[in-house]
Amino acid sequence: MSNHRTEIYCLFGKIGSICNKGLLFISLCLLFFSCISIRNLEIEVAVLPEFPLSDDVQSIVLINRSMNMLFQNTPSDSLEKILVKNEMHLDSIFRDSIACDTVMHVAARELFNSGRFDVVIPKNENIYRNDSDDIRNPLDIKTIDRLCQEYNADAVLVLETFSERFVTKYNYQIFNYNYPESFGARTDIKYKSEWRLYRPDNMKPALRFQIGDSIFWEGNSSTLRDVYDQMPHVKESLLGGAMAAGSNLASHISPKWVSRTRNFFSTGIKEIDLAIPLIYNNKWDEATSIWSKYANIDSKRIRAKVEFNLALASEMNGNLDLAIDWGLKSYKTHYNYAIEGYLNILEANRKVKMRESKKRY
Repeated sequence: MSNHRTEIYCLFGKIGSICNKGLLFISLCLLFFSCISIRNLEIEVAVLPEFPLSDDVQSIVLINRSMNMLFQNTPSDSLEKILVKNEMHLDSIFRDSIACDTVMHVAARELFNSGRFDVVIPKNENIYRNDSDDIRNPLDIKTIDRLCQEYNADAVLVLETFSERFVTKYNYQIFNYNYPESFGARTDIKYKSEWRLYRPDNMKPALRFQIGDSIFWEGNSSTLRDVYDQMPHVKESLLGGAMAAGSNLASHISPKWVSRTRNFFSTGIKEIDLAIPLIYNNKWDEATSIWSKYANIDSKRIRAKVEFNLALASEMNGNLDLAIDWGLKSYKTHYNYAIEGYLNILEANRKVKMRESKKRY
């Protein structure tokens, strides 16, 4: 009798173990299938620059006022002869007209590619300076008015000065007696540029930007010839510095774009989820019109997901306040950990935007 009883207890123990495992499996399945309704979306978010311009500046005319009699377009071969004549050691200030022109075109391209500005570089509008002291005298308001009207622009951005310091060193090196000799080289370009931004309004003084930085190249090899072949020519270095100068100016006044991840919900209802392909094609207005039809659906679980998606659509359309409103509705309709985290992101972005609006120039 005791043996039968033991067998019965063992049987019930196995059944209980199987049931517990089954319940655990079902719970995990429910959790898994509830989670896969959350999807990720990579978006590009604008980060304001150090000197964000006010919204009244949407289009810009770029003018070059930096060149004077000191600027030359010295051929590349002539520059290399200067380097060789100085035994590969050079420390000189260069004012290269091609590099100066490169600054302008790179700045225009980067400003336009930011998506923030329309940019035009007009022909025959560059201002040749007879005296380096001209930088002390800003352009008159009549000139600014004429340029803005003629080119349908809101402001005029003027490159006032540009120069580059070229420094290079070639060294013979012996590390120790067990290793062969080696040659090393380094080229530094230190660039300086100064800009003014004018608006056709006497009440808004010109903004002045002084921008300087440096870039460098290094190389090493067992022969001096190999090292020389690795390094950029003088002309190439000057153009590289000019490209960096133009890009640096653009980064000072135009936003940069960084990648961020956002979540959204699929609902499992075909008519509602027709909006999903639209958002992958950046058609947020069309997606909003679909989701809005189901913002009052009876199912609280589905409604909360739709409200969450409408919050995301509002953010993508630049309306943070509306995004927060939809996020709060979703939070109250049916709690989900994702909406709590998203509300924190939206509130943080709203505070940043409020601070940035006070910083615009």
